[in-house]
Amino acid sequence: MADLSDDWRPFLRRWSAEWADAREADGGGDPREEALRRARWLGFPPAPEERIRALEERLGHRLPPSYRSFLAVTDGWRHAGVFVWLLAGTDGIRPHEDAAGLSEDFADGLYDAPVEEELFAGMWHRALQLDVESDAVYVLIDPGDVDGSGEWAVYTWAPWRASPPERYPSFRAFMEAMYEEFRRMRTGPAR
Repeated sequence: MADLSDDWRPFLRRWSAEWADAREADGGGDPREEALRRARWLGFPPAPEERIRALEERLGHRLPPSYRSFLAVTDGWRHAGVFVWLLAGTDGIRPHEDAAGLSEDFADGLYDAPVEEELFAGMWHRALQLDVESDAVYVLIDPGDVDGSGEWAVYTWAPWRASPPERYPSFRAFMEAMYEEFRRMRTGPAR
């Protein structure tokens, strides 16, 4: 399998630099984030291969290529978009296990899309939770929704949005969407 980590590095560096520039333009923002701004890096040290394999063993799944290669570059991420403040690395990812009973809400016809509701209802039990700190936003990666290249779909859902979960075909697609969200909210439209 090809090493995809080189695909992540330029993207994550650009995102980090733009975030730092936006914070500086805003007058620095939160003093606790000053070290991040100076370092111009929103990530963490890379996860060693042994740690990634240990996570896969603990979860009982081989991770999808885009998330696995992401972890090889940074073991988690800060400020993923505007509403997710911390994404899990190898220590923070965990089974979601539907603690809030959302599968029942979606099975009962919360939205007018029965096929999607069936998928959403099952997803809450089998998905892994990536959000560690957020503004009431769930970020779930679903080992039951896999494409031909082994990528797992990522779903986000925020009860305050009053809409069904949003699906991304891969972790990479999710991160690209969160980067665009950050750019729209913090620096204006994408150039």
